[in-house]
Amino acid sequence: MKIAVTGASGLVGWFVVERLLAEGAEVRALTRAESVATLPSVDWVRGAITDGDAVDRLVRGVDAVVHCAYQHAPGKYRGGEADGRFAYWRANLLAGVELMERARLAAVPRLVLLSSRAVFGRAAPNADGVDDDSRPVPDTHYGAMKLALEAHAAAFSAADAVCYASLRPTGVYGLVRPVERSKWFDIARLVRRPALDKATLPPPRRATEVHGRDVADAVWRLLTAPPEQVAGRAFNCSDIVVDNRDVVGGLAQRAGVRFSLPPPATNPLRHPLRTPGLAALGWRPGGQPLFAQTLDALAAAAAAADQSP
Repeated sequence: MKIAVTGASGLVGWFVVERLLAEGAEVRALTRAESVATLPSVDWVRGAITDGDAVDRLVRGVDAVVHCAYQHAPGKYRGGEADGRFAYWRANLLAGVELMERARLAAVPRLVLLSSRAVFGRAAPNADGVDDDSRPVPDTHYGAMKLALEAHAAAFSAADAVCYASLRPTGVYGLVRPVERSKWFDIARLVRRPALDKATLPPPRRATEVHGRDVADAVWRLLTAPPEQVAGRAFNCSDIVVDNRDVVGGLAQRAGVRFSLPPPATNPLRHPLRTPGLAALGWRPGGQPLFAQTLDALAAAAAAADQSP
């Protein structure tokens, strides 16, 4: 199987490409000229997602496309449009729809779109969780853009006899290379400081999280499931609820550091998204054991970084 990937050098894309290679797939990936393509065994196509010629080269002759690319202001997903909304919409909404059409014209039968929990907005009811088919009510431009792309993917599936599906990961964590890019690695370094400036720690917040390995597993299942089970559908991808206090406390404990923890988060989030669609495909995320293993690995990586010259 030959699979094209956009956003391969990003956090989620890194996990996706790693899984595809482990499955024996050939991977062709799009990267901006200024990006550093570090993943091995990948056929890199240089160009931006807005470069039609580069996208045509990317999708020509492949069996599937995984669209992970997202252009945004540094460090921001929600609010990623910053002050440049026209460029943001062109690079994400318009380019995403054009990618789908270029894949269709190249006779690519299957596409997986990386969407987001943000399609449900911050006010989504979560007393009992949010299902795949719960009503999306985005309250950010990011969420609205992702929902629009989901709608186009569903329309392609219905009108053009292709299998396009959308995946909605929540926050994504896990170690990547280089390790400095990993979520919470900065906290793992901070808690090792003898005189810790508490102002540098993340503010109290509770959020839904899923390991990048589990996101990649979900992508693989959408790529290989019978088309009638996934075409035109959107799948929630969520695992656990994590309080920043738990991250700080867990990493401090592993570093042998004692100090008063930040207060618990007060935002009302209590449950991860429900994932019935992925569960029906056999998807089982790593839960709290994988979260604990990741904190172990982050603590070890931070200790090694402190010991390096």
